[in-house]
Amino acid sequence: MKNQPKLSPPAGMTEELCLLAPRQLSSLIEFVEQMTLHGAGPDLGAFAEAWRAAAAVYRELELTEAGASEHPDIQPLPKSMQAHAARLIGLPAVRKTFDTVPVALGMVELDKLIVTQFTLTRAIVDRIGGAFPNPPRPRQLAELCLPLHGSNADFRLACKDGKEFTFVSDAHDMRFLAGQVLSPDNIDALAVEGHARAVVALSVGFSTNLLNVVRFNDRVALNNGHHRAYALRSLGVTHVPCVIQACGTRDELRQAATSEICDNSDLYFESPRPPLLRDFDHPALVRSIQAPRLQRQLQLKVEVQSRLMAV
Repeated sequence: MKNQPKLSPPAGMTEELCLLAPRQLSSLIEFVEQMTLHGAGPDLGAFAEAWRAAAAVYRELELTEAGASEHPDIQPLPKSMQAHAARLIGLPAVRKTFDTVPVALGMVELDKLIVTQFTLTRAIVDRIGGAFPNPPRPRQLAELCLPLHGSNADFRLACKDGKEFTFVSDAHDMRFLAGQVLSPDNIDALAVEGHARAVVALSVGFSTNLLNVVRFNDRVALNNGHHRAYALRSLGVTHVPCVIQACGTRDELRQAATSEICDNSDLYFESPRPPLLRDFDHPALVRSIQAPRLQRQLQLKVEVQSRLMAV
């Protein structure tokens, strides 16, 4: 997409960069229809024709670039990032997120990085790239790829109705984090109609949002951080700091990877030439659409059941 002009989308819309192959045509059409549901959609016939042309190019790449993802270069973090890394691994949220599969921190080569997300939002890529007039320094790379703090995106309680709570955020990473039972003694300013003996806390917020990869079969696939990885490669960065989850078996892969990776593991870790981050710069493999700007909405409902039981 480097050689294509960047046209500003209409107000309330955004440009989505779609990697056509090896995505299935049915999945692509479904995505396009969903993203243009409330407006004039693109010509699906033209989109299907572009997909067929991209599929032919991708089949050729599978022959000419077989093994292109094998043995990516992974380097240790430079000394200038060591203090940042020490603070990162000391965070309880990070330890809780990566507590199942062995992990390491390292500098991962971008040109051999497998992508598992087939759509990028141009505005997000441009915002990341625009923050750096020059290629980022090591400290800036560490702060961007391995943040120590949660997102500062808009987050608000949009509606509260009895036992229902609706949250809204511009960040699509907003999610339900966990449910916990706490002692009332640990809750400041607790005011209820009675004498509480337990408090059920439902946590809503953002993930640790670290640039994270899974390593399996001598390949490395992006688990999280596609926009940052692509934006940094466009700036000329060749290696980025990542949390690397080393998976020795498919069972470990199921613990560490997203459902997309687990459901299509043969494509990412067995095929001759899986989809790579640099494919987003191949004009024959990418097509853009105008789509509405979306917010994430999260609704929690508390269901209470009380009944008498024989003892």
